[in-house]
Amino acid sequence: MSQVMPVDAIQGMDKFFKMHLINSLSGIKSPCLIGTKSHRDINNLALFNSVIHLGAAPPLMGFMLRPLTVPRHTYHNILAHRHFTINHVTEEIYRKAHQTSANYPEQVSEFEACALTPHFSDQIIAPYVAESPLKIGLELEETHAIQANGNTFVVGRIIEVIYPDQVVDDNGHIDLSELSAMGVCGLEDYYTLEKKDRLPYARP
Repeated sequence: MSQVMPVDAIQGMDKFFKMHLINSLSGIKSPCLIGTKSHRDINNLALFNSVIHLGAAPPLMGFMLRPLTVPRHTYHNILAHRHFTINHVTEEIYRKAHQTSANYPEQVSEFEACALTPHFSDQIIAPYVAESPLKIGLELEETHAIQANGNTFVVGRIIEVIYPDQVVDDNGHIDLSELSAMGVCGLEDYYTLEKKDRLPYARP
């Protein structure tokens, strides 16, 4: 039997029940670790499940930040250095990646606290996650304030991509299952990925 839940019923729900329900409605997404460097040269790492592709020409990606009513280390670090990294989460590191979502003090590096390894390139000031096989380095392009709820959408331009040769085919497709990449639904439910099919470009 299906449930019909009008908006007034949703608003009256228990806070945590509502949070989990609404966060799960959009389905499985890619959990990604975003790496930044603070103005004090501390390597910061935080887990996000709101990373999306915005376009290929120019190559852009973005992610959502909660309201800036409390310090958001990732946001302030991006403003300070204008660089950040996006690192895919795999079966090997998803537990450590999840732990980075804890509220660590600004002077604590999540890399050290969660036993992950920073990796640097010549192009990006921000740290990559060495244990992640698919790494993307970006430069801040723009930010957008979401008036409806106070969130901020951050847009970055891709500067470089680091990945193993064998996971990208001749047409540019990336096989995330070969990377043992994970999916996440809501804030805490993790899923393994299995490639089922590749369908041709749809035409009328």
